[in-house]
Amino acid sequence: MNVIEIRNIKRKDIPLHYREEFAGLAILDNPRLHRTEDNIEFSLERTPFGTKEVEVRFSVTPDYPAIPAIRILKEFILKLEREGKLN
Repeated sequence: MNVIEIRNIKRKDIPLHYREEFAGLAILDNPRLHRTEDNIEFSLERTPFGTKEVEVRFSVTPDYPAIPAIRILKEFILKLEREGKLN
């Protein structure tokens, strides 16, 4: 399973300065189901130790194993954040 892209990323306005929340459409290439499109919500939280934690939630439970999809989405989201594409 691979992440092709996350489209229509919208940042949510929240009052916490150490947490950012977003919503978007994840396009995944799934070997069993081919290409799937799922609405997701995700957040980036800066910990007191300077690391960033990512949380991913599907709007609707997917028809494939969610844990591997969440793992690759977290990696993809961290890459987007490092490249400055979430600001």
